[in-house]
Amino acid sequence: MLPVLYSATTARKLILLALIFPMLTHAGASGFQIVGPILNGEVSWTNAFNSGVCTVEVASQLRGAGGTTWTPLQNYFTTNSAGSGFFSPLPSDSFYRLRAVDIPSNTPLAFTNLVQSYGFLHTIAGNGLDSGKDDVNFWNSAFEGIYATNVTLSRPHFAMADDAGNVFIADKNSESVLKVTTDGRLHTVAGTHAAGNGIDTPALGTSIALSVPNGLWVRGDGTVYILDTGNSKVRRLGANGMITTLFTDPNGISNGRGLWVKDDESLIYYSSEHNLMQWTPGAGASVLNSQFNDLGNLIVSGNSIVATDRDDNTVWTVTTNKGKRTLMFGDGGTNLVADDTFAATNSLYDVRGVWQPPIGGYFLATDAGAQLLYVDTSGIIHVLVNGNGNDHSGDGQWFYTPGYKFGQLRSVSMDNKGNLLIVENDLGFVRRIDFQRLHP
Repeated sequence: MLPVLYSATTARKLILLALIFPMLTHAGASGFQIVGPILNGEVSWTNAFNSGVCTVEVASQLRGAGGTTWTPLQNYFTTNSAGSGFFSPLPSDSFYRLRAVDIPSNTPLAFTNLVQSYGFLHTIAGNGLDSGKDDVNFWNSAFEGIYATNVTLSRPHFAMADDAGNVFIADKNSESVLKVTTDGRLHTVAGTHAAGNGIDTPALGTSIALSVPNGLWVRGDGTVYILDTGNSKVRRLGANGMITTLFTDPNGISNGRGLWVKDDESLIYYSSEHNLMQWTPGAGASVLNSQFNDLGNLIVSGNSIVATDRDDNTVWTVTTNKGKRTLMFGDGGTNLVADDTFAATNSLYDVRGVWQPPIGGYFLATDAGAQLLYVDTSGIIHVLVNGNGNDHSGDGQWFYTPGYKFGQLRSVSMDNKGNLLIVENDLGFVRRIDFQRLHP
């Protein structure tokens, strides 16, 4: 197809958006093209793959067929034929094109295309000076406001981002929730850095003492829900910095880690060791399922909760209506994962983290195994990043290069741009894998 010219945000700049057929796939997406006017970095497309990735690429000039140097700029997951996204146009005159790649089911190409859609590995918080001992608070007032990579974290458990790109960290042993802003600096947003049980009525987040904040959930607008485990409470931290208690579990919360909150706060799921709990404003807290050994993290997928059982080395679904539990992945063993085999018959040694990308499948993170994994929609498990519990390496490299890069993992999540956030608990790091291709 012929390229189409559109006027950009200024009269002097033209953006060329070429209508490109899909790459890296055995089957074409017939009629894949850009639709509508392109203004202020908004791009819309049609006839994309129902399970795939679209990439905006940029070039400073056109040199004819095969001679132009294109650079990947922005990725988007595609789950329907039509879609749209936003990107930041460069300040200089530039040309842009959109390309599509399939993440098909039941083929090795699916995993290959997913891996090649991700780029560099980074540390975004933590300096690694954690002694490796639990129950030690390394917080120092000098950490406030400095770059997050210069801060000693204290056994972080979970990290999740809001839509603006701020990353919130449940830093268990410093009895606080920390925020890494988009400039890379770290700020305390909840907790006093000393264990306690702050008041339940609205107050400034940094004035309320927490106790063993093991988990959190972040809404797109920057509202943070905190699993204040030691106080058996779930608290809400508003985007304005004020905190209040949503509820207290009268039976206590034991080893709570997983937390999921519906946007309107009409339903909350959380973990309490053996029990998967639910809370509603009318009924309060109740046990949805009590069959777990020791719950890790959890997410909601359709009409089911997906939860990890760290002591059983397994991953389960639990129906939201009746609490029926069904085994998904893991044979209960303690071996490392055998790459490209069925997840159901694999060992998931101390599996903690779970997250579901828009295209389906599941990302998993193991603690004792120190592996970041992906289970595709066919149930095949793949090793994305290896670790041995004591390593921290690979920053500035393509994440999929060989070698050990991770210490023991507690969680994995995904921000609204598709970047992966991974917490290395024992070494005290938060890592990011960019959802950005390195090559066209």
